[in-house]
Amino acid sequence: MKLLAALACLTLTITACPLDDDPGFDDWCGDQLCHWTLLRGQIAKTPTWHERDYGVELVGPQVTLKQQPDISSVSCLEFKVIADIDPAASVFLELDFRGDGTVDYRERLPSSRWQPLSFLVTAPSWYDTVALTIRKESDGHAVLARLELGDGEGCTGAPIALDDRPPGAWCETADQCASATCAPSKICSQTFEACDDATPCAAGTGPCVDWPATCR
Repeated sequence: MKLLAALACLTLTITACPLDDDPGFDDWCGDQLCHWTLLRGQIAKTPTWHERDYGVELVGPQVTLKQQPDISSVSCLEFKVIADIDPAASVFLELDFRGDGTVDYRERLPSSRWQPLSFLVTAPSWYDTVALTIRKESDGHAVLARLELGDGEGCTGAPIALDDRPPGAWCETADQCASATCAPSKICSQTFEACDDATPCAAGTGPCVDWPATCR
Protein backbone atom coordinates (compact mmCIF):
# COMPACT_ATOMS: atom_id res chain seq x y z
CA MET A 1 0.00 0.00 0.00
CA LYS A 2 2.76 2.47 0.94
CA LEU A 3 4.73 1.57 -2.20
CA LEU A 4 1.68 2.17 -4.38
CA ALA A 5 1.14 5.57 -2.71
CA ALA A 6 4.77 6.51 -3.29
CA LEU A 7 4.58 5.50 -6.95
CA ALA A 8 1.39 7.53 -7.34
CA CYS A 9 3.16 10.59 -5.97
CA LEU A 10 5.96 10.17 -8.49
CA THR A 11 3.42 10.63 -11.27
CA LEU A 12 2.20 13.93 -9.80
CA THR A 13 3.84 17.21 -8.94
CA ILE A 14 5.39 17.43 -5.52
CA THR A 15 2.67 19.79 -4.29
CA ALA A 16 0.00 17.25 -5.21
CA CYS A 17 1.25 14.73 -2.63
CA PRO A 18 -0.17 14.96 0.91
CA LEU A 19 2.18 16.35 3.55
CA ASP A 20 0.56 14.46 6.42
CA ASP A 21 0.84 10.72 7.04
CA ASP A 22 -2.17 8.53 6.22
CA PRO A 23 -4.62 11.31 5.25
CA GLY A 24 -7.27 8.68 4.45
CA PHE A 25 -7.10 6.91 7.84
CA ASP A 26 -6.38 3.66 6.02
CA ASP A 27 -3.38 2.33 7.97
CA TRP A 28 -4.49 0.56 11.15
CA CYS A 29 -2.35 -1.29 13.68
CA GLY A 30 -4.93 -3.46 15.37
CA ASP A 31 -7.63 -1.17 16.76
CA GLN A 32 -5.46 1.96 16.56
CA LEU A 33 -4.29 4.16 13.68
CA CYS A 34 -0.62 3.57 12.86
CA HIS A 35 0.25 7.20 12.06
CA TRP A 36 -1.99 9.05 14.52
CA THR A 37 -1.48 9.02 18.29
CA LEU A 38 -4.66 8.68 20.35
CA LEU A 39 -4.15 10.98 23.33
CA ARG A 40 -7.66 10.81 24.71
CA GLY A 41 -10.90 8.92 24.22
CA GLN A 42 -11.83 6.12 21.87
CA ILE A 43 -11.80 5.59 18.10
CA ALA A 44 -13.13 2.87 15.81
CA LYS A 45 -12.50 1.73 12.26
CA THR A 46 -15.77 2.17 10.39
CA PRO A 47 -17.12 2.27 6.80
CA THR A 48 -17.63 5.69 5.23
CA TRP A 49 -19.76 6.46 2.14
CA HIS A 50 -18.78 3.04 0.79
CA GLU A 51 -18.68 -0.15 2.85
CA ARG A 52 -15.18 -0.94 1.59
CA ASP A 53 -13.76 2.52 2.25
CA TYR A 54 -12.93 2.84 5.93
CA GLY A 55 -12.42 5.92 8.05
CA VAL A 56 -12.12 6.72 11.73
CA GLU A 57 -15.08 7.28 14.05
CA LEU A 58 -14.50 9.59 17.00
CA VAL A 59 -16.40 7.73 19.74
CA GLY A 60 -17.84 9.59 22.69
CA PRO A 61 -17.67 13.24 23.78
CA GLN A 62 -13.91 13.62 24.25
CA VAL A 63 -11.42 12.39 21.62
CA THR A 64 -7.94 13.71 20.73
CA LEU A 65 -5.81 12.46 17.82
CA LYS A 66 -2.41 13.91 16.99
CA GLN A 67 0.44 13.56 14.49
CA GLN A 68 3.51 15.63 13.61
CA PRO A 69 4.09 15.85 9.84
CA ASP A 70 7.65 16.38 8.67
CA ILE A 71 7.26 19.93 7.35
CA SER A 72 8.70 23.28 8.44
CA SER A 73 8.69 25.76 5.57
CA VAL A 74 5.35 25.56 3.75
CA SER A 75 3.85 29.06 3.82
CA CYS A 76 0.34 28.27 2.55
CA LEU A 77 -1.31 25.16 3.97
CA GLU A 78 -4.34 23.62 2.27
CA PHE A 79 -6.66 21.23 4.09
CA LYS A 80 -9.05 18.91 2.29
CA VAL A 81 -11.66 17.22 4.46
CA ILE A 82 -14.28 14.54 3.81
CA ALA A 83 -16.35 13.70 6.87
CA ASP A 84 -19.75 12.80 8.27
CA ILE A 85 -20.24 15.15 11.20
CA ASP A 86 -23.55 15.81 12.94
CA PRO A 87 -24.42 19.44 13.73
CA ALA A 88 -24.28 18.56 17.43
CA ALA A 89 -20.72 17.26 17.22
CA SER A 90 -17.95 19.78 17.94
CA VAL A 91 -14.82 18.66 16.06
CA PHE A 92 -11.82 20.97 15.78
CA LEU A 93 -8.59 21.03 13.82
CA GLU A 94 -5.66 22.53 15.73
CA LEU A 95 -2.13 23.49 14.68
CA ASP A 96 0.86 23.95 16.99
CA PHE A 97 3.74 25.47 15.01
CA ARG A 98 6.44 24.91 17.65
CA GLY A 99 5.27 21.51 18.87
CA ASP A 100 5.34 22.90 22.42
CA GLY A 101 1.69 22.34 23.33
CA THR A 102 0.52 25.85 22.45
CA VAL A 103 -2.38 25.96 19.98
CA ASP A 104 -1.61 28.61 17.35
CA TYR A 105 -4.58 27.90 15.07
CA ARG A 106 -8.00 26.33 15.75
CA GLU A 107 -10.82 25.74 13.26
CA ARG A 108 -14.12 23.95 13.81
CA LEU A 109 -14.92 21.43 11.08
CA PRO A 110 -18.44 22.14 9.78
CA SER A 111 -21.23 19.59 9.89
CA SER A 112 -21.40 17.66 6.63
CA ARG A 113 -22.43 14.40 5.03
CA TRP A 114 -19.38 13.34 3.00
CA GLN A 115 -19.19 16.63 1.06
CA PRO A 116 -15.58 17.46 0.13
CA LEU A 117 -14.49 20.63 1.92
CA SER A 118 -11.25 22.61 1.66
CA PHE A 119 -9.73 25.68 3.27
CA LEU A 120 -6.41 27.53 3.35
CA VAL A 121 -4.27 28.56 6.32
CA THR A 122 -1.47 31.13 6.06
CA ALA A 123 1.34 29.67 8.16
CA PRO A 124 3.75 31.78 10.24
CA SER A 125 6.62 33.34 8.31
CA TRP A 126 8.91 30.95 10.20
CA TYR A 127 8.35 27.70 12.07
CA ASP A 128 10.48 24.65 12.76
CA THR A 129 7.77 22.00 13.16
CA VAL A 130 4.00 21.65 13.26
CA ALA A 131 1.77 19.34 15.29
CA LEU A 132 -1.63 18.51 13.79
CA THR A 133 -4.46 17.68 16.22
CA ILE A 134 -8.05 16.52 15.72
CA ARG A 135 -10.11 17.23 18.82
CA LYS A 136 -13.72 16.27 19.52
CA GLU A 137 -15.33 18.11 22.43
CA SER A 138 -18.97 16.97 22.54
CA ASP A 139 -21.32 14.10 21.90
CA GLY A 140 -22.60 13.56 18.38
CA HIS A 141 -21.72 11.34 15.44
CA ALA A 142 -18.37 12.16 13.79
CA VAL A 143 -16.54 10.03 11.20
CA LEU A 144 -13.56 11.29 9.21
CA ALA A 145 -12.84 9.70 5.83
CA ARG A 146 -10.02 12.07 4.83
CA LEU A 147 -7.98 14.91 6.30
CA GLU A 148 -5.32 15.87 3.77
CA LEU A 149 -2.69 18.52 4.42
CA GLY A 150 -1.11 19.96 1.29
CA ASP A 151 1.09 22.75 -0.04
CA GLY A 152 -1.57 25.25 -1.10
CA GLU A 153 -1.75 28.32 -3.29
CA GLY A 154 -3.74 31.50 -2.94
CA CYS A 155 -3.48 32.23 0.79
CA THR A 156 -4.49 35.85 1.32
CA GLY A 157 -4.72 36.17 5.09
CA ALA A 158 -2.00 37.51 7.35
CA PRO A 159 0.48 34.87 8.58
CA ILE A 160 -0.36 33.33 11.93
CA ALA A 161 1.52 35.16 14.68
CA LEU A 162 4.33 33.12 16.22
CA ASP A 163 6.44 34.61 19.00
CA ASP A 164 9.30 33.32 21.19
CA ARG A 165 11.36 32.40 18.14
CA PRO A 166 14.86 31.08 18.88
CA PRO A 167 18.17 32.59 17.71
CA GLY A 168 18.62 32.16 13.96
CA ALA A 169 14.89 32.10 13.17
CA TRP A 170 13.61 34.50 10.53
CA CYS A 171 11.78 37.50 11.93
CA GLU A 172 10.10 40.72 10.86
CA THR A 173 9.77 42.43 14.26
CA ALA A 174 11.65 42.22 17.56
CA ASP A 175 8.62 41.03 19.52
CA GLN A 176 8.63 37.78 17.52
CA CYS A 177 11.98 36.83 19.07
CA ALA A 178 12.54 35.34 22.50
CA SER A 179 15.55 37.65 22.75
CA ALA A 180 13.51 40.70 21.65
CA THR A 181 16.20 41.33 19.00
CA CYS A 182 15.49 41.00 15.28
CA ALA A 183 18.41 42.16 13.15
CA PRO A 184 19.46 41.99 9.50
CA SER A 185 22.28 39.63 8.73
CA LYS A 186 24.82 39.02 5.99
CA ILE A 187 26.19 35.77 4.59
CA CYS A 188 28.81 34.63 2.11
CA SER A 189 26.80 33.79 -1.00
CA GLN A 190 28.63 30.49 -1.72
CA THR A 191 28.97 29.01 1.76
CA PHE A 192 26.16 30.75 3.71
CA GLU A 193 28.60 31.57 6.48
CA ALA A 194 28.03 34.74 8.48
CA CYS A 195 30.07 37.77 7.44
CA ASP A 196 30.32 41.51 8.01
CA ASP A 197 32.79 44.36 7.51
CA ALA A 198 35.01 43.01 10.28
CA THR A 199 34.78 39.41 9.03
CA PRO A 200 34.78 39.44 5.23
CA CYS A 201 34.23 36.36 3.08
CA ALA A 202 37.30 34.28 2.26
CA ALA A 203 38.41 33.97 -1.34
CA GLY A 204 36.12 31.73 -3.35
CA THR A 205 33.22 31.86 -0.89
CA GLY A 206 31.39 34.65 -2.72
CA PRO A 207 30.54 38.21 -1.80
CA CYS A 208 29.00 39.17 1.52
CA VAL A 209 25.29 39.68 0.75
CA ASP A 210 22.21 40.72 2.72
CA TRP A 211 20.13 37.94 4.25
CA PRO A 212 16.67 38.11 5.86
CA ALA A 213 16.59 39.42 9.41
CA THR A 214 16.96 36.81 12.12
CA CYS A 215 16.47 36.60 15.88
CA ARG A 216 19.73 37.20 17.76
